[in-house]
Amino acid sequence: MHKINIYFALYLLILFTPYVSAAQVNPDSVRKLLREQMLVRKIPGLQVAIVKGNKLWFSEAFGTANVEHQVPVTNNTLFSINSATKAFTGVAIMQLAEDRKIDVTQPIGRYLDSLPLAWRNIKVKSLLDHTSGIPDFVNVKKGGFIEALPYPQALKRTRDLPMEFAEGERTSYNQTNYVLLGQIIEKLSGKRFEEFVKERQFVPAGITLAGFGDSRDVISNKAPTYAVSRTTERNFIKGQTLERTWEEFPELRSTAGINCTATELAQWIMALRNGKLLRSPTSLKQMWAPQKLNDGSYGGWALGWVAKRNVAPRAVAGIGGSRSWFYVYPDHDLAVIVLTNMKSIGPENLASEIAGLFHPELKAANGGNLSDTLIPLNEQWRSKKYKDLDAAYDQLLSKQPGYKIPERDLVNWAYSVLLLDKRPAEALPIFRLLLRLYPTSVDGKEGLEAATKGLTNK
Repeated sequence: MHKINIYFALYLLILFTPYVSAAQVNPDSVRKLLREQMLVRKIPGLQVAIVKGNKLWFSEAFGTANVEHQVPVTNNTLFSINSATKAFTGVAIMQLAEDRKIDVTQPIGRYLDSLPLAWRNIKVKSLLDHTSGIPDFVNVKKGGFIEALPYPQALKRTRDLPMEFAEGERTSYNQTNYVLLGQIIEKLSGKRFEEFVKERQFVPAGITLAGFGDSRDVISNKAPTYAVSRTTERNFIKGQTLERTWEEFPELRSTAGINCTATELAQWIMALRNGKLLRSPTSLKQMWAPQKLNDGSYGGWALGWVAKRNVAPRAVAGIGGSRSWFYVYPDHDLAVIVLTNMKSIGPENLASEIAGLFHPELKAANGGNLSDTLIPLNEQWRSKKYKDLDAAYDQLLSKQPGYKIPERDLVNWAYSVLLLDKRPAEALPIFRLLLRLYPTSVDGKEGLEAATKGLTNK
């Protein structure tokens, strides 16, 4: 019997996967999914907007915006989009590129003075896709700024720190990158970042409610952000107590800080697609193109946008604060915007599940959020009814000797897609494969223990 080529096998799999057209998707099915997911994810309130065919197909509000005062969410309620603001920064840079004021392939030393010597030759695009290697002024593990310094001093302190890695060697999510981009935008435009974005993006898109601010500001009609407590001290019970979160962003808003509605974000995406924000389709294509590392692998980012999926159907995204996100699927002419007031882990899965109502292959459960390296492995594994992941990997490796999966991809797959969806039985073999390929992985060891415990508790 002849062996079937893997690509032909995948073609057959997709061919016989049930397809649901937009005409067949009823808004009631979206509402039903959202109400179910709000209960499962314990989300007090949210807004959802869906753009299909560059038209607003769905836009509704659900639940409670302010829990303590029982204020309902409306279509005009503002939600913080946190780091999804970086997508607006990416658009701003591309607008300046169209104005011939900047070239993203040029060193940042061409546009900013008095930079540390090691920073001067870093390309603008390496700031946008987080491959610069410049040290971060934010302490991700402990929260706050490095060395517990105030923002100005922390930013100044980073100038004395050594580079974290060579440019393009790897991806490291970094707030310093976007502070520098904000400084470039302000210098080249002659305007404050907020003013430039309002003038060049909000106004053309017809956005009137959105603005900038954080927990220090009094913002009318804004939903607070909540989280489940992370401490067991005194009366707080881990995993059970609802509490408010504090959102304080750097003075330059290019890293985070936009508060918006889902409907207005939909307007912004439509304006981006129809040429109101970027004049040339080439600029949009360049901005959404996934960037590669020095070794030729994808780094996970485009220019200001998360490159969620680099094979058809492609997906780019803005994700912020583990609570607000928007996905754009250019190949399907589809965009999904979900804004919530509940900080959680892996929230983007909800956007994928909504997109999956239109196109089943986009569902998180079907691998819609997986990286390019994992898609063929997941399909191979699924064809084996999720049995013997090692055999599926070895089979792929025999056909593609150069096949390699980055450690972070396996970690994200196991944690974000499986454990959070309470599927420890499927997480276990992924953690085992992770430790087979990366024996010293701390995430792998901790994850294997957590998945084993979760399976036992079931």
